Amino acid sequence: MSPDVGTGPEPAAGVGSSAAGPGADRDRAGGATAAGLLLVRGEAARARDWVLDGLSPAVVAPQDGGWTAIVPHGARSWAAAPFDDAVVALLGRRVKRRLLPAIGVALVGRRLVLCVIPAVLRPRRSWLVWEPGVGLVRPGTLTPGTVGQLAAVADHREQRDVAARMLADGRGSAERVLRDLWDTLGLPGADLATGVLAAVHAPGAVLVEPSREDVARFNRTVHEVRRWREEVEGDR
Repeated sequence: MSPDVGTGPEPAAGVGSSAAGPGADRDRAGGATAAGLLLVRGEAARARDWVLDGLSPAVVAPQDGGWTAIVPHGARSWAAAPFDDAVVALLGRRVKRRLLPAIGVALVGRRLVLCVIPAVLRPRRSWLVWEPGVGLVRPGTLTPGTVGQLAAVADHREQRDVAARMLADGRGSAERVLRDLWDTLGLPGADLATGVLAAVHAPGAVLVEPSREDVARFNRTVHEVRRWREEVEGDR
C-alpha cells in the first residue's frame, strides 16, 4: 500500500472534516458522496498503476486533450472509516507528479466541490465549493482556491473571467454548473462525474482493483496509529 494514501499534509480524512468540504453533506445525510472523479494529465497506464496503490476499485478512462479520468467504482472504498468514502478518499489522496496537473470533482448533496492541483515543484491542492443560491463559498478549513488557478490548470486562462461569473452565480444545479463550467474550460468527463455515462462504458475504460491484502494492511496501520495516539494522549 502506498504511503501517500491519506498521510500527507492534506489527508483524505481531512477532506470530509471540513464544514463545506466534500464530506460535510455526506456526514449529515449518513451516506457516501454522490458522485465524482479525478482528472489527471497523464497516460492512462500511469493512472492505472496509481489506482493499484489506492484504497478502492476505480475505472480509468482516457479522455480528450491528454486527460485521463479516474472514477470510483462504487460509493465505498475497501478501507475502514474515515477512508471509506470512495470519492473523498480519491480526492484527498496525494497525486504523483507525473500525473499532474489534476482536477477533482465531487457532487455532495446540492454542492459542487472542486479541487485543483497544479503541476509545480511543490504542488498543494486547493478547493472551490459552489452552493445553489449563493455561488462560491469558503471550503471550510481546506485551502481555498481561485478560479484563476482552475482556469490555469485547465490550460484555458483566457476563460477565467467567464468561469468566475459562472461560479459567482448561485442559480441552477451543481450538475448544470459543472457542465457549463467544463464546456467553458474545455475539460472532458462531465458525463462521468455526474453519472450520466457509466465509467465502465467509456471508450478505453479499464476497471482497476487494488490488492485487498494491501488495503487490509493499511487498515491495520491506521488502527495501530490511532491506538498509539489514544494511549499517548491519555497519559498526558
